[in-house]
Formats: sequence, C-alpha cells, structure tokens
Amino acid sequence: MQRLFALCVLIAGGVLFLTGVLYSPKASDMPGLIARHAPRIIVVGGGLAGTAAALAAAEAAGPNTEVVVLEKEGRPGGNSMKASSGINALALDQSDTPEVFRDDTLRSGGGLSVPELVDTLVADSRDAVGWLEGQGIDLSGLVQLGGHSKKRTHTSTRGPVGFSIMKALLDRQAADQRIEVIPSANVTSLLHEGSRVEGVEYTDQHGERQRLQASAVILATGGFGASASLLQQYAPQTSELPTTNGPWAQGEGLALARSAGASLLHLDQVQVHPTGFVDPADPASGTKFLAPEKLRGVGGVLLNAQGQRFVDELTTRDKATQAIMKQQGRQAFLVLGAAAVQQFGPAMGFYLGKQLFVKHGSLAAAAAAMGVPEATLAAEVEAYNAAAAAGKDAFGKTVFPTTIDPAAPLHVARITPVVHYTMGGVAINPEAQALDANGVPVPGLFAAGEVAGGLHGANRLGGNSLLECVVFGRRAGRNAASFVADMTHEPAGQYVV
Repeated sequence: MQRLFALCVLIAGGVLFLTGVLYSPKASDMPGLIARHAPRIIVVGGGLAGTAAALAAAEAAGPNTEVVVLEKEGRPGGNSMKASSGINALALDQSDTPEVFRDDTLRSGGGLSVPELVDTLVADSRDAVGWLEGQGIDLSGLVQLGGHSKKRTHTSTRGPVGFSIMKALLDRQAADQRIEVIPSANVTSLLHEGSRVEGVEYTDQHGERQRLQASAVILATGGFGASASLLQQYAPQTSELPTTNGPWAQGEGLALARSAGASLLHLDQVQVHPTGFVDPADPASGTKFLAPEKLRGVGGVLLNAQGQRFVDELTTRDKATQAIMKQQGRQAFLVLGAAAVQQFGPAMGFYLGKQLFVKHGSLAAAAAAMGVPEATLAAEVEAYNAAAAAGKDAFGKTVFPTTIDPAAPLHVARITPVVHYTMGGVAINPEAQALDANGVPVPGLFAAGEVAGGLHGANRLGGNSLLECVVFGRRAGRNAASFVADMTHEPAGQYVV
C-alpha cells in the first residue's frame, strides 16, 4: 500500500510539473523513505559545480550530516580551473535588466533553452557573484562578450578567473571538517532501491570496489567534450575537431543518471568555440588551449589568411564559428592592439610564455609574420578604427571595446574552432533535482553544472557556464540537505560501507 501511495504522489507531481506548476517533493512527502545509514550527501565531481554544491550542502545540513566529494582525478578542479573569460551577473549599473539578460540567453539558445532554468540563472546571478566575492575572489573586471547586450561578465584582474575561483573555494572546502574529499575515486554505478537513489559504488585509488550509501547524490561530473565515442554518437559533425577539454570530460554522469531513471536531453547540442589556439610547436594537436572570448571582449579582431576581417567578433559563438569554418584551413588570425592587451591584463603573459601569442613591435612586422601585405593590414586597421568611431561596421558590429593603434605593437595568434562545451545532459528543474521522462524528480538525485541539460539550449553564452555551476551547484547542495533532513534515519550503527 505504501508503494502504491508513493507512486500516486510521483504521478501527481508529474502532472503538476507538466501543467506549469513546479513541484519539488520532500522526503516527507514520500511515505517509506527511511535511510538505513547515517545522514550523508555524496557529491560526484570536484569542479566548480561540485565544490559549490559541497560547500552549500555542508552549510545547510549542519554538523550531523556528512558530505563526501568523490573526485575521479588525483586532485579536484576539472575544466573549471581552465575557465578564462568570466562569470556573468545582472549588471544594474550598466542599464541591465532581468528581461534583457533573460532574452540574451534565450536568443542564444535558439529556442531550446528551458525558460524556468534561465529565469533561475538570471535571478540568482548577483547573489552568486556576491558569494564568490565574499570568499575574497577578485571579480572587479567587467567586459562585454559575444551575444550579450550589456557589459555583465565579471573577470579577475589578477589572473585567470577559473583558477582564481577554484583555488579559493578548494581552500575553503579543505578547511571545512564537515566535508571529506576522496580523490582517484571513479564512480561506476548508483545504488538505488526502486526509484530512490541511495548511494554509489566506486573504485578507489587501488582499484578496489567500494560501496558508499547516502540519502542524496549530487552529480557534478561535467560534460563529454573529450569523449570521442559520445561525440561520434550524438554530434558526429564535431567528432574530428580538436577539443579544449581535459581527458576527464568523458560524460560518465549521463549513464549514471540514466540508470536511476533520469531523463537526458539535447545531447546533440555541442558547442564548438570559435577560437582555440593553434600551437606553432604542435599545430595538429587534438587538444588545444582555449583562446578565451575575453580576448575578443577587450577588442581583439579576427582576420583571414588575406589579412581581412570577415565577421563581427562579438556575435554569438555559433555564428563566429560558422564564419571561421569557411576560411582557408578553418583558421584565422586573432590580433590585439596595445589597448586591448592592456585591458586583458596579466594573463596575457601566460599565452606569450607558451608562444600562443607573439608580440610584434610594429604593424609591418605583424604583417610579415602573417604573410599579408603591410598595406592590407594597415587598411584593415584604419577601417576598423573608422567603424568604431561611427559605432557600426559592415558586419553589424556595434560594440567596439578598444581601437587599434597602428603605431604600437600588435599581438598575433592563429586560432581554429574547437569542441568546447556540451549543452545537453540530465534533465533538471530549478531546484537542481534530476527529472524522469515525465518531469518527476528522481528521489535523492540532483545534478548541476555541465552534466545537466536544458539551460543553454543550442548555444551557450560566454560567462554563463561558471554562473550555472555556482547557481545550480549551490541549489543542489541546499536542496539535497533539505531532502536528507526530511528523511527518517535509522541509527548510525546500521550504516554499511
């Protein structure tokens, strides 16, 4: 009888969700949800979404609930460590409004974004950035990236923004005695009784199988941008392109979620970023450093093999990619003038050190290195500066962050499109609960970050990835803690590993 009643509750929840009323069941809404182990929340993945979730869960759950982070790599950080453009937040001092931010995100998503998720992202954005700044993270820089109507992307003026964020949060996590981080822990399956998730099975650093029970599991495993097999299966047009993803981005979280009855969506939506660095020392490498959108957000311009501009550098990523893919060898030059380099900040030193950018002392030297006539490059610079003064160019560009001084040094890099981000993933609601095919939450399962789908639709705006990780990671942590608190727990002595 209890099982029948629980099924009725789940079906009712599905009806409410499908009719537009967001239903977020608590454990107390579901008769029979008794945890036969000590209160515990497991977070799978140690990137920004997982770290934000763990910190939020520990804070919300209190001292009697253990939070365990299982990270398959030797140390946490993931792709979040490599993020280099910034994190978005509603910028009221830039005449930004929730409606404008929402419309920019929905427009970029091409009609596939789930509006409720976008609304949540926008509504929580200022609080998310404020929370990060409260950890002592410098986010004082502000730029306007492609596809944005306003300058709302916060960057660090002291170095790469992803590294700055992750270092601060990982330090805080390490100091929190309520959180245990287990590295080299590869989660292979979810434990569940019926529809309820109640833990994980994983292999430890010695290759031994371990079982860890929990009242809630948060998936923060990232995307599948480094999985040749999944890219071939879901987005074969991208499978032969280089990637910016670390080798850990294999998409294991998708199979874990599916095994528990969660629905997956938009797996064919893979973002190809327009600008990955072509390393002169290894131009054919299948893994490339990202040439962050911030480089164009401070005034970098794209030139073809003839030394001519061919696209609005601040259009959406999908359109910029399409334009570059039509160029000779699917490559282009990325050129920054002195003002853009200064605005970009100290991180330029990293790219110079890797010889991904080369600083040329004059326009003539830059033209020679690019293999184009000096007169052609000079004419393009002159035309660009004139368009900046007029406020619009032939490609529809209306935002010109800086102009190019033809008498000052130029920084030049060669770029090519790269697989960067997978928009699809586990279906979630605004509370970061994983949903089944009927839109009903899977009890005890949450998802946040790139493993989740539905927010970005067909194309992600720059700066929304880090924001997504913080907003939905924190929501997953808080709501997992609430779910655990509502459960009835038997004595801790019956806990089984």
